[in-house]
Amino acid sequence: MLASVIAILTMHFFWLASFAIPEATFELNSLGLVCSTKGFETDRMVWELFIVLLLMVALPLVNIFLYKNRKLQLRVLIYTIILNVLYYGLFFWECYRLKGDVASLSQGGDVVVRYNIMMLLMPAVSIFALIMAARGVIFDIALIKSLERLR
Repeated sequence: MLASVIAILTMHFFWLASFAIPEATFELNSLGLVCSTKGFETDRMVWELFIVLLLMVALPLVNIFLYKNRKLQLRVLIYTIILNVLYYGLFFWECYRLKGDVASLSQGGDVVVRYNIMMLLMPAVSIFALIMAARGVIFDIALIKSLERLR
C-alpha cells in the first residue's frame, strides 16, 4: 500500500498533460491548468482531479492502520482500486474539456496535446501494488480461518 502512495504522490510534482497552441503552452498538473506565457496568465484549478488524487493517497494510508479488521481493509482496498480506475476516465474527460477551453483562446491554430507517459503509468503502478496488497489480505484471511479451525 505504501508503494501505491509513493506512486500517486509523484503525480503531484510533475505535469500530467501539456496543451500547446501557437501563442502559448499550458500545462496540466494535479493542481490545475497553468500557463506562464505573457498575455495568457491563467491559473485554473481542476478540483475533480485534485480531490481524486488526494483520496488516492489518503485511502491507502488509512488502510495501513486497519490491520485488525481485515474484511474492512479488503473492502477499502477494492474501493481504492476502483478510484484509481475512475481517475483515468476523469483525467481524459478533463483533458478533452480543457482542450476545448484552450482552443477557444487560440487565434485559429490547432491545439496539440502531449501526455506525460510516466505520469499516466503511475495509477497503473498503484493499481498493481493495491492488487498485490489485496492478495496479501486475502491470504491473511484464509490463514486466520484455517488457524481457527485447528483450535
